Amino acid sequence: MIRSAAVEDAAAIGRLKVRSWRSAYADYLPAAVLDALDPDQEAADWAGYLAAVPGEHRLWVAVDGGGVVGFCRTGPAGDDPDLGSRAAEVYGLYVDPDRVGAGIGRGLFAHAVADLRARDFRPVCVYAYQPNESAVRFYQRAGFSLDGVTRLDDDDPIGVREVRLVA
Repeated sequence: MIRSAAVEDAAAIGRLKVRSWRSAYADYLPAAVLDALDPDQEAADWAGYLAAVPGEHRLWVAVDGGGVVGFCRTGPAGDDPDLGSRAAEVYGLYVDPDRVGAGIGRGLFAHAVADLRARDFRPVCVYAYQPNESAVRFYQRAGFSLDGVTRLDDDDPIGVREVRLVA
């Protein structure tokens, strides 16, 4: 089941984000960065976000067996003026590492993109760390295409380039 996230989901989202990052990014992010991730701090950050979600943002969770097994956050693509004023971005998609390949991410991503389009956001973009070839392939299978735009996140001290995919 996919539903809007609530403040009560913050702890589960925080734990899931840390597990997902440690699993998905272990091959190209420094171990010190991954080791420093704190599920309690993530939970607090997500609780703060969920208490005051910006108007055009959405945070969706996939729930199975009473627990959060994935989440996806979306909103306007404010950092991409070249895409136009009604462009949107999928800011992040994370699935429990033990559940990757079970269709949770595909369903969650499709739901999030459909919601954006129903709210007249077009085009929709998503960024993936350039070395994360499995994520790039996932988004391509969902109908997104690399458009040649890359970025380094100014707020991210990690220094790994991201590639943009658009549909």
